[in-house]
Amino acid sequence: MIKRLQKLIAFSLILIISLISFIGCSSSKPGSRLKEIKPVKVQVEGVEFKVGESKVSDLIKGGLLVATDGTLKNGIDGLKIDKMTYYLAYVHKDGYSLGNISFVNNTKDSLEYKDCIISEYTMKFKNDTPQGIQHKYDKILVDGINFNGMGIDAVKEVMSKKTKEVSDFKEPDGSIAILKYTVDNVEISISFDARTKLVSQVVVQVYNTYFES
Repeated sequence: MIKRLQKLIAFSLILIISLISFIGCSSSKPGSRLKEIKPVKVQVEGVEFKVGESKVSDLIKGGLLVATDGTLKNGIDGLKIDKMTYYLAYVHKDGYSLGNISFVNNTKDSLEYKDCIISEYTMKFKNDTPQGIQHKYDKILVDGINFNGMGIDAVKEVMSKKTKEVSDFKEPDGSIAILKYTVDNVEISISFDARTKLVSQVVVQVYNTYFES
């Protein structure tokens, strides 16, 4: 009788704990994990925004343009994105490409592109944009750093002041191809040209899991 009562109590406790966990999960809001990160500031042509916090509309309000394709001809006015999805777009001004952004709709309703949160910013110093469109990255700061023309040692020096969390990927000759840093749960990935050993690409990314409930 006592053993049976103990089993009943144990089962009841498990049921109560499971119920509390379910209620806690169901009441969480989309993007509740965002409090685990510290958004990284990016400044593009004097316009400042934060990856992981700012909305696409913040770029537009600052005077930058956002396009849906690399030709920079198609804007985002009136376009909507489905719930809990993300999309890629191109930032530009005066005919110059200023990098790419990914943005996410972390709500349970469809949203206009401009109302979505910027989850990633990418700039490639190699000019590989279509139709001969030129990029312009000389006035772009990532967390206060201008990576334009930087070599491997210079990057290591400035980033060592921000974080100790770093991993590297190497070329076949043993030289560093990519340095990946984690700063307050935001990834800053820096690639280097195999020939010049200068920065060729910078990616600031908040993983989509942080936007989930």
